[in-house]
Amino acid sequence: MTSGRATIRLAWFVGLTFIAMGIVEVVVRIVSQESIAMDEYAFWFLSLCGGGVLVLVGSFVVKRPAWASVTLVAIGCVAGMVATMWTLVLPVFAIALLVLTARRVRPLSSDVAA
Repeated sequence: MTSGRATIRLAWFVGLTFIAMGIVEVVVRIVSQESIAMDEYAFWFLSLCGGGVLVLVGSFVVKRPAWASVTLVAIGCVAGMVATMWTLVLPVFAIALLVLTARRVRPLSSDVAA
């Protein structure tokens, strides 16, 4: 699998997983009728769903300028990682996505033909 295909698949996985986890987390808290403050709902929803949307937008919508794409992916990954740190796996995927995105935008000097 090429680096480009891996980046695309990982972007879809990380973005959609963050969004799904944000929706599920808020729905579970509403259904369980826990007495939590509204700012906790906002934290879970905005960090996970917002992070997922930023990952997807940075990966698929914004292509130029390249730094904007990397910036959106980075902000989305950090936002989602804050809320999913307990999973230990999703933050690793988010970091891998950020590295692959940055590498796609700016290839290493060894990758450039002389």
